[in-house]
Amino acid sequence: MAEIVSKKEQIDLADKLVKYYEKIYEGTSFSKEEKTLSHAEVGEVDYTYPGPENELDAEVKMNAIAKAVRLGYDAPAILIKKNGKLVLVDGHRRLRVAWGQGIGWPAIIIVPSKPVSFGVEKTVMGKVKDLFGK
Repeated sequence: MAEIVSKKEQIDLADKLVKYYEKIYEGTSFSKEEKTLSHAEVGEVDYTYPGPENELDAEVKMNAIAKAVRLGYDAPAILIKKNGKLVLVDGHRRLRVAWGQGIGWPAIIIVPSKPVSFGVEKTVMGKVKDLFGK
């Protein structure tokens, strides 16, 4: 079975990202919100480039996630909030599985105290609902 990330690993990653953002965006603080996105909200997430991965590898991993979901798997996706929009930082395959199954998904949302330009915004490919149908 393909390796999937744990809930604890995602929480730790979100904490590291907050510390990193606070270093590079001096004078800006960041808070974290935990929320379960509805299926409609998952569809509205700005999906970013997931990095190099062939579609076969992605399918194998998404199948593993889909099986794990049936057993209660729910490691959150990590998003940033920008101008009322949610931009995906980590959890690409998890959100694709949630969208495809018609379910909501837990998220850790990183919120800056003032407007900043995140580099990941440059990689937005579109909204989950537009890229992956249904």
